[in-house]
Amino acid sequence: MKSSFTEDQRRWIDDYCNDSISAEDFEKLEEELLRSAEFRELARSYFALDSHLQQNGETVIPMTRAWGESVPLVRSSRNQTFFWAAAAAILFFLGIGAGGFLKSSPLSPESINDEKDDGIATIQHSVDAVWKTKKEGELSTGSILSPGPLRLVSGLAQLEFYNGAQLVLQGPLELDLKSVNQVLFHRGKLRAFIPETAQGFTVLSSKFELVDLGTEFGVEIGSDGKSNVQVFDGEVELYPPDGNRSPDHKTRLLGGDGMAWDESGASALSATVNQNYPSFEELQRENKRVRKIHFHRWEKWNEETRRDPRLIVHYDFEGQDSRLLDSGPQGLHGRIVGSEKAVGRWPDKSALEFKRPGDRVRLEIPGEFDQMTLSAWIRVDALTGRTQALLLTDGFETARAHWQISRDGQLRLGVRLPSSGGKIEASGYGSPKIIGPKRVGVWTLVTTVYDREGKRVSHYLNGREVSRENLVYDQALKLGSTELGNWGLPLSPSNADHAIRNFVGRIDTLTVWNAALSPDEIYDTFLRTRP
Repeated sequence: MKSSFTEDQRRWIDDYCNDSISAEDFEKLEEELLRSAEFRELARSYFALDSHLQQNGETVIPMTRAWGESVPLVRSSRNQTFFWAAAAAILFFLGIGAGGFLKSSPLSPESINDEKDDGIATIQHSVDAVWKTKKEGELSTGSILSPGPLRLVSGLAQLEFYNGAQLVLQGPLELDLKSVNQVLFHRGKLRAFIPETAQGFTVLSSKFELVDLGTEFGVEIGSDGKSNVQVFDGEVELYPPDGNRSPDHKTRLLGGDGMAWDESGASALSATVNQNYPSFEELQRENKRVRKIHFHRWEKWNEETRRDPRLIVHYDFEGQDSRLLDSGPQGLHGRIVGSEKAVGRWPDKSALEFKRPGDRVRLEIPGEFDQMTLSAWIRVDALTGRTQALLLTDGFETARAHWQISRDGQLRLGVRLPSSGGKIEASGYGSPKIIGPKRVGVWTLVTTVYDREGKRVSHYLNGREVSRENLVYDQALKLGSTELGNWGLPLSPSNADHAIRNFVGRIDTLTVWNAALSPDEIYDTFLRTRP
């Protein structure tokens, strides 16, 4: 059968069946299947044949493709689990099998499960913690820590290792995380609680090696070369720093014992003298105090923002007792569907939780916008292997905006371009991968700026710009019928196959401005609203 497939359409189908299609091309394939019944019919026969070949394990066969060319079809050996996972993404559109839907991009179960967790600890709590890292905002409460250097400039932080060991750190402090059972301590002050599940936890230093036997202890290493160890409860073993752990070189310290080292390295036993080591109780008290300060700081910012004449919509999710979401003076109220109220960045702050494919907020945003800034505090609770919606318009009309997190963790703004030759054109602006396993469960501020006048689109993570692209087409943005945390309604059988793109997590502030906020304004927003 001779068809009207274009060269691009041929490439998309070939790449899809050979597991090599890019995320961008898959979105185009998805759009074409949604748009054209003729294309769906032509693609159906090819995908059905491909399904038959894969099920029967055939690898090389000459065939006449739907576009009428006789070519050898070469297949690599593919895992059957992958085939069924990928095939499920297109069955509904093509009518080849029951169930399924077109996902935003094919992803095998193997590729999801192969995402490795190289973390060994998490930041359980922090109080005014300032970290020295390559990227500002990279570390915060909830962050997963991998082996490597850790530098706390000031403040307090509590680490919880995967084996149950807990450390309270007081800045300034420098240490290297070596493994789930070991740290190399350079400078600062820490307090450790080591449960039975973590016995053997080791603190290395230039003066000693400390091996825990299930205890609570403190270690201080000064910049002047002086060090001390205090055991508050239980027992530790001390060895020379050369790794010699023979019984002849072992010193046992019990609860109430201590040892100090002077600048020369000479050591002496001492009774426990509390060197004002940070305690777990103290950290909890400080944590509550600082939370209140930050929450009140956010309340002040929130009141100022609600009066900003540049606002399009602003949801703070406070006082949420009905299904109508108050947008303040703007009057663009949203209707909550499915989603439920939850705890936000602070215990006293409300958020909206999104868990199921039906959870969403429906709203209508009229008008055209030459400039727009979209900003939200989000907590991603699961990596689904597919695109997750933040703020998306229902359809694919020209100039409609789709703000979302891509399947590979990019913050992405998709914008529809005017049709060319009867074909809808897509464009998109994506950040580097910023949402991965280490950001799951961590409150994060994401911001995107669309600036027609400046001819750019910029993405921000926690107030810092992470990418900037030039506009590919000069046009105003439109929203119209829009959803927060989900995408589109199946208003008729012809569009009942919307891809699932629901957000999985919590959102506790969403703000959209009719302006391109400056980098300074965006960073100031982060500083005044961070938990």
